[in-house]
Amino acid sequence: MINLKKNNSLVKKIGFLFVLAILLQIPIFFIHTIVDDRGYSYRNMVEEIGNEWGRKQTVAGVFLTIPFDDSETYYDNSGKEAKRKIVKNLVILPDDLKVKVYLKDEVRERGIYKTTVYNGDIILEGSFPSIRKSVPANIFPYNIGVGLGITDTKSIMKVEEFIVEGENIELESGTGVTQHGINTGISGTIRQNLNQKEKINFSVKLSLRGNEGINILPFGKNNHFEVSSPWKAPKFYGILPSAKVIDENGFKAEWEVSSFVRNYKQSFVDGFYDITEGKIGVDLYEGVTHYRQVMRAVKYSMLFILLSLFVVYIFEVTSKRFTHYVQYGVVGFSLTMFYLVLLSMSEYFSFGLAYIIATLMVVIPNSLYIKAVTKNSKYGVGMLVFLSGIYAVLYSILKMEQYALITGTLLLMLVLYVMMYITRNIEVLKEE
Repeated sequence: MINLKKNNSLVKKIGFLFVLAILLQIPIFFIHTIVDDRGYSYRNMVEEIGNEWGRKQTVAGVFLTIPFDDSETYYDNSGKEAKRKIVKNLVILPDDLKVKVYLKDEVRERGIYKTTVYNGDIILEGSFPSIRKSVPANIFPYNIGVGLGITDTKSIMKVEEFIVEGENIELESGTGVTQHGINTGISGTIRQNLNQKEKINFSVKLSLRGNEGINILPFGKNNHFEVSSPWKAPKFYGILPSAKVIDENGFKAEWEVSSFVRNYKQSFVDGFYDITEGKIGVDLYEGVTHYRQVMRAVKYSMLFILLSLFVVYIFEVTSKRFTHYVQYGVVGFSLTMFYLVLLSMSEYFSFGLAYIIATLMVVIPNSLYIKAVTKNSKYGVGMLVFLSGIYAVLYSILKMEQYALITGTLLLMLVLYVMMYITRNIEVLKEE
């Protein structure tokens, strides 16, 4: 049984520890703000590089455009109803569409920030139905254009070929249509007469740059898509692949998609509605950024600081040496600095290395400090083991995305059970 001084009673000291843990959330709040600001700067940098290198690309096509004369009603200056001629575009989509995409990732740096971009090689092949079967009888196809929708045309590096029925199309920027999804891209005019063709074949090869990932629209009645890359952590969304392989060499995914996944027909008149539904998407997923990981670590600060202060109190009781309130404050404040050190180091080193450095910069000084306070080496070693253990627990929580909550909960409960076992024989006499 251990006698403690009156001013070091159990209730008083435990109450102080809770108040101290709450007060230490003030510097944690400012650290949280710093992390948020740095993360915001990082996101701005990623967007800036994306705008310069190439934005997230959406590939839509290939499609035919057939201009035709139409009329619209309007009211003249006198308020009378009148009609005027306008030119509209009939957009025809392919029966079969095969798209192969190869994305080579590349890291771009700006200052201390890094982000992943890609160079993409794209091949599109397929065929259109005959013109006479696709075009209504009241439209005479006197001029046929062909286009390919691309979100960010300034990032097109090279168009190796753009062939329709053996003709190498002379291309220009813009598609000439207003339809959202294909209003930006490249296009050209087909010079040969295709009216008697039963099937119109096309082949396109190009290289472009982009950021984050790529989308492909299922323009064909039957669509076959293949996307491959050395990147080992892809994120699939929209329509998920029918087959995929992800290994140490990267990934390869395939899609078999019908036209039923979208709500527009194989031919339609150009308009202002959205035709980007039913897309397949692949992101070069970077997982949780180091800013996000530091932010997640900060959320556990209250619990970890409180546990650490309680361990210091256990050492005080078992060593029979009074620990001053200021000494608790020094230990508590040093624990808050872990998150700031982790943030600053993670901007220059890998997150794993930054975590080791931050851990050592907190664990070693605190262990030596407890040794000096208790005048006993075993308590310094005990603090070293405890802090190393809880920071190892925190690291495991941060590295597990899907199972972080359940893993963290179980590990923390294990720490609590160990502390319960260690303190099972500690008794504190009531104040006299």
